[in-house]
Amino acid sequence: MKIKFFLPTLFAILLFASSCQKQDSSASATYQVAGLWIGTYTVNNDKTAPGVYFYSYAVYPDGSILTKGLGADGNYHYSSGNWQLSSTNVFTATITTLIFNGPPVTQTLTAIYSDKGKMTDGVWKDTNNGVQTGNFSTMQRVN
Repeated sequence: MKIKFFLPTLFAILLFASSCQKQDSSASATYQVAGLWIGTYTVNNDKTAPGVYFYSYAVYPDGSILTKGLGADGNYHYSSGNWQLSSTNVFTATITTLIFNGPPVTQTLTAIYSDKGKMTDGVWKDTNNGVQTGNFSTMQRVN
């Protein structure tokens, strides 16, 4: 008689306990490349621009990209262009400055994309004159 009462009670307790556990949805979350990415960048070969600067890019599903970055001059600079993602998850973009006092600046951006919401090993290069280069921090996708 005790076993008949004990087994259903044990089953009910185990069922209740397992249903109360929180599921960690962040561990299984995957992110598309399209979205807002935020991080920082550095300039490798310009001693007048030491430090780390804010950088963000909005990646759109149609293949376009808009960027906003804080310059060493203390002003924000904006660019637009196009991006693509290779079959090996290499993200590349070519952007050109908007509303800039001077000749337009064209740059290439490259990073390794992860569907876990990160872009790593990011680099940028000025393609107009090839002099300026730099790196990105790990860019984080913002929901």
